[in-house]
Amino acid sequence: MPWIEIELSPRSEWNEDGLEDWAQALGSFLSEKGTGLEPQIRMLPGCNVLQLGEAGIGELTLSSSERLVILDGLSLKGSVECDFARFAVRFARQMGAVGFCVSSVSRTEKSFWRKLGGVIKPDPVPLQGPIRPSRVGIKQLAQFSLLVMYRDEPVLCLEPIRCNAHAPGLVSLAQRRLEKMYAGSPLGFASRVAIHCPWIISREQWDDLLSFSRLQAFDLLANLVNTNREL
Repeated sequence: MPWIEIELSPRSEWNEDGLEDWAQALGSFLSEKGTGLEPQIRMLPGCNVLQLGEAGIGELTLSSSERLVILDGLSLKGSVECDFARFAVRFARQMGAVGFCVSSVSRTEKSFWRKLGGVIKPDPVPLQGPIRPSRVGIKQLAQFSLLVMYRDEPVLCLEPIRCNAHAPGLVSLAQRRLEKMYAGSPLGFASRVAIHCPWIISREQWDDLLSFSRLQAFDLLANLVNTNREL
């Protein structure tokens, strides 16, 4: 099914520190509408998920690295759901998001989202063929989050994390220096598919992308950490 994105002009910088306040605001909205739902926050590397319960409301994912708010599982069955959708878009703008994404939009709901500025995006298609190392690149997202590019398209978001052991492959000098700065703990990256990835990635392709981008990723991360320390 198609998905829709609303491009936003944020009214502030990304404000994930105020996530709990926003969760309470969403909870108040849902309570006033008589739904009885109370949002719960689930924290993941690089994103936070506001689980809004069942009854067709779904969940909101806040991608801090991409500055996006993603709404999943909402069915526009009546005025409550439509009011909530409008409220959620305002919420995203106030959070400092640059875009609001809605997944799995049915044909009957397209006109509603278009009136809010939504643009239909094509479904991702399978990425054909093996990953070529020469076409893999890395760029910075927000703060220390990184983006793996393939053929100049976004593919995976990387979030630095501490690990129990090193991932298979070479350990670069940049990685060793970073680990020494952080008490010698092994460092790695939590990975997830970028919202704007145009492809469906197989497990083998995913592993190859991580492997081929690993050295570049740690070099860029080391530069970001050193620059941040000098500020």
